[in-house]
Amino acid sequence: MKTLRFLAVVLPLVISFLGNAHAGIPQNARGETDVHKRSAGVEYDLTVITDMDRDAETSKGSWTWRAVTREGKLLYNPNDNSASVTWTPNSDKNVTTHFNYKGRGMELSDLTDFNGHLLSPDDKTGMIYEIKEDKAIPWIFLNSGPGNTTSGMKAEWMTKKGGKLYVGGHGMEYRNKEGKVFTTDPLWIKVVSPNGAVEHIDWTDNYDKLRNEAGYPSPGYLTHESAQWSDIHQKWFFLPRKANPKAYVEEEDEVSCTNLLITASENFEEINVVKIGGEAKFNPLRGYSAFEFIPNTDDSVIVAIKSKEVNNKRIRSYVTVFKTDGEILLEDQRLEDELKFEGLFLHRN
Repeated sequence: MKTLRFLAVVLPLVISFLGNAHAGIPQNARGETDVHKRSAGVEYDLTVITDMDRDAETSKGSWTWRAVTREGKLLYNPNDNSASVTWTPNSDKNVTTHFNYKGRGMELSDLTDFNGHLLSPDDKTGMIYEIKEDKAIPWIFLNSGPGNTTSGMKAEWMTKKGGKLYVGGHGMEYRNKEGKVFTTDPLWIKVVSPNGAVEHIDWTDNYDKLRNEAGYPSPGYLTHESAQWSDIHQKWFFLPRKANPKAYVEEEDEVSCTNLLITASENFEEINVVKIGGEAKFNPLRGYSAFEFIPNTDDSVIVAIKSKEVNNKRIRSYVTVFKTDGEILLEDQRLEDELKFEGLFLHRN
C-alpha cells in the first residue's frame, strides 16, 4: 500500500516535469521539434547549364544548337558545417536555338534570375536568352566593347546590383601570338535595365586593380568567368578562372587555374585576396566557371562550379562548396558525363 501511495504522488510530478521540459523545445506545425528540423539542414534546388563549345551543334548541318540543363539538390547544414550535392537522375534537358555566329552558338556561360526571368548569356553570339523549359528565347543582343562594334560580346558572368543586371567578360586584353594587344573589348562591361536598355561601362581600371592586388600585373592576367555583387557586404566577389604572371600562351593557360577568391569594395579601393583551401587544395587544371551565395548565410558560404579543359579533351565539371574565409565544406565533386557546365542557378526555395 505504501508503494502504491508513493507512485500516486510521484508519477504525476514526473509526468508534469517531462511535459514542461518538452514544452521548452519549439515545435513546428506538424509537431516536429525545430531541433530536429535544424539538424537536418536546408535543401535548395540547383540548375546548371552547359557551354559545349563546338559540340553544341546537334548534328552537322542541322542549323540547331543546344545547351544541356541538369537539376539537382544542395543540402547545407550550418550546425555541423556540412554540405552535399545530389543530381536528379534523367533530368538532363536540351535547350535549343537556331541563332549562331559563324556556325557556333548556345555556348552558355552563366544563369541568373532577373526581373522574373531566368537568363543566360551566349558567349559566342552575344545574345542574352531567357531559359524557359526547353526553349532559349532571345531577349537582348550585347555587342562587344564600347557598344560601337559589330561582334557579339563574349559574356562570361552576370550579377544583379541596384535593380540592374551587370554582364562582364574575361576582364583582360586579348593578345596575338607575338604578345601584342589586338583588342581591349573584354575590359568593358554592360549594365542592363529591366526593360533592356544597355549601358557600356569601361572597367579597365577596376580589372587592373584586381590583377595588380592579386599579384598578376600586365602582361600577366586574371581571367574572370564568375562574379557576384553582395548587397549584404556591399562588395564585389570574384572567383578568377585563370591567373598567370606572364602574357597569355594557350598551352600554359590551360594549366593556370586558380583557387583565389577576390573581394573588392564598391569603388575597388579596398581589395582582399583569399586562397580557397590553401595551397594543399589547389588543382591548376580546374577553374571556377560560376558561383552563388547560399541563402541565409549572410553571403558567407558559396556553391561553385569548376571546369577542366586540356587540349579540348577530357572535359570535366565539378561542384564544390566553401566559406568566404577559404574553408572547404564540399571537396570537388565530379558531375557525370563529359559535359562542360558553366552556368549555375540556386533556387530560393
